[in-house]
Amino acid sequence: MNDKEIGKLINELRSQKNYDEAYIGYFQYGGGPDESCIKANRQGLELHAAELLEAALETEKEFEKGKIKTFGLDEGISDEESDFFFEYVELIKEVRNDIKPNSEYKETWKDKIFKYGCFGVLIGLGLLIIIGIMTVLSWI
Repeated sequence: MNDKEIGKLINELRSQKNYDEAYIGYFQYGGGPDESCIKANRQGLELHAAELLEAALETEKEFEKGKIKTFGLDEGISDEESDFFFEYVELIKEVRNDIKPNSEYKETWKDKIFKYGCFGVLIGLGLLIIIGIMTVLSWI
């Protein structure tokens, strides 16, 4: 399908739908994420499909390869009591074999300072506790 056909389909999916009747929810019925399901009516599925198709159109817009661009899912029909929500879609340009499911997190200098700062506070607090105990014992 070309972009115009997808845009027309998005408009058709959204034009006839009553947002008050649309329903979609994501639930986990068991102990892990492999035991999950989507509960939805037809209107909810069609509106959700329209959002995903719009995200597909966003992938064709220009952004650098290797960079992550997000597209917010704002359909307003998700069940508030769902076990989890999909807030956005990460759009990428790579092909399937080049995609890493969990991107590596690079530790910044702020992260390092925070880590060493917390460690330093804990050591300082421990020293103050030891000094306090020694002072109390010397009074006795």
